[in-house]
Amino acid sequence: MKILRTFDRALTSIVMALLVTAFAIMLGLAVVQVFLRGVFHTGLLWGDVAARHLVIWVGFFGAYLATRENKHFHIDILTRFLSQRLRLWFAAFSDLFAAVICSLLMRASLTYLTIGMDAESTLFLGIPQRTVAMIVPIGFGLIMVQFLLRMVECIIQAVRGPALEGEKA
Repeated sequence: MKILRTFDRALTSIVMALLVTAFAIMLGLAVVQVFLRGVFHTGLLWGDVAARHLVIWVGFFGAYLATRENKHFHIDILTRFLSQRLRLWFAAFSDLFAAVICSLLMRASLTYLTIGMDAESTLFLGIPQRTVAMIVPIGFGLIMVQFLLRMVECIIQAVRGPALEGEKA
């Protein structure tokens, strides 16, 4: 369990750093664009395209963090009537289901990147379109990993039983 938590913390630190970096670049581009348009009546030709793609990156990194904090959309009306142990098993099953869906979405996006996208096309500054679009399968992969980590944690808690008051799980 300690290994999983260490892995989770390390992965979350990396994602958080990438999120902050992407958001800072996106914000910086917006400020530069406003300044250039207001003062010099021009702008960076690639600035809006870059900012638009950074929004997608920030969205996927944010979705990973939302999954980690259990803030993703879920319906819990049935679980209110279950015991603590059954609630954990239900959560493990729903996390597994969500991980499978994420893996299917990741696979579909990888297929689109390899088959549906022109290998030679570039977006801006010579950056290939595939490189920028890699966030889609990577994002779904990160979310899938988070669902799997949560599933394992729920199973371990369900097998061990509810933790006693004051005891670390």
